[in-house]
Amino acid sequence: MADARPLANKEGFETDDGCERDAESASVQVDGAEERLRPQHIVVLRDFCTRAHGTDCERCALACPHGAVSYTDEGVPVLDTEACTYCGICLGICDAFSSTRVTMNDLHARIRRIALRGEDVVLTCKENLFPGLEPAANVVVLPCLAALAPEFWTLVLSENIPAKIAADLAYCTDCPRAGDMGELLYSHAIETAEQWSGRSIGWIEEIPEKESLVKDLTDPTGVDRRSAFTNIVGDVGDIASGKRRLRNSEVLQEFYERRERSRALTRLNLGNGTEFNDFAPDGRTKKTMWPKQQMTLEAIERDPSIAGKVPVVVSQTDCSRCTNALDCVAACPTGARYPNPADGTLAYDVRYCIGCGLCVGTCAQQAVDLIEATAEIFREQDGNEKEQS
Repeated sequence: MADARPLANKEGFETDDGCERDAESASVQVDGAEERLRPQHIVVLRDFCTRAHGTDCERCALACPHGAVSYTDEGVPVLDTEACTYCGICLGICDAFSSTRVTMNDLHARIRRIALRGEDVVLTCKENLFPGLEPAANVVVLPCLAALAPEFWTLVLSENIPAKIAADLAYCTDCPRAGDMGELLYSHAIETAEQWSGRSIGWIEEIPEKESLVKDLTDPTGVDRRSAFTNIVGDVGDIASGKRRLRNSEVLQEFYERRERSRALTRLNLGNGTEFNDFAPDGRTKKTMWPKQQMTLEAIERDPSIAGKVPVVVSQTDCSRCTNALDCVAACPTGARYPNPADGTLAYDVRYCIGCGLCVGTCAQQAVDLIEATAEIFREQDGNEKEQS
């Protein structure tokens, strides 16, 4: 994995009432309860930023609704802690931004655990929560739904997870956290994922609320009192016998999640990490699979039929011009280009290519170009890797 070097953080944000709030108040709702264990920060991971490697990318700054993103002289993004509202849009835009509390992998694991319990997954945002409303255990609350990228939604849909959104778009217009940019980006992300996967995200009007064992007795409106009492007795019986604990056991769900994820990564045959290579300048090469790229690969592993619908931009080498100077290897931020350990000639794993174009500008022979393709090209590489292993 890449070295995660935090270069900027956000310890709090201003709410619309002018009060400073701890960044924990913008945390993800997990199984109906909001975790409040430690402060949450946004960090910038240099290894996942193409600008830090030499491009002129400005996606994060252009997407930020409050102009909170700027760049150092070295091109590294930094956050203005006074302007940042912790909307999470930067997380959905670029792999270089992450939360110290809840990563995209964490969020995906929690969504899968809810689905494994046989429940629909309901996603909403902070702006749709009213005072006194306690979301049910299957509700995931985000600062803004735009924190989720098209690749994230595509992975969820490829797994046939029943995901629904409970949100009133009317609140997006004057949202102090993300504003119109939030609606624009999350609508685009969902539409893109639906197009790629051929599946749909559901919509519901109300956020499911947390239920209590004594709810029916304290508020028997529309419920037969005898039936309500019988239901509660059954629930208490389940608790006493351990059946309820077994049904809701997160230990079991986490075991299945770890096992399934391990199997998926094994099937993908990815070689993240550092490998010894006598032909590399430092005697070793490093491959870094960027998070959104891995989501795409996992999605097409789950459902190969979507590969032809997912557009990608990757680099391609004209071998007739290539002199194996390997300048492109030195420029590649992911390790997609590397010296072949057997003979030192240029080797290329397209699955790691993010189409940043850094290799194009460094090749003196002009042997490298960017091409438009579909995710089918990743499956072709995967097949080649498995044949060689």
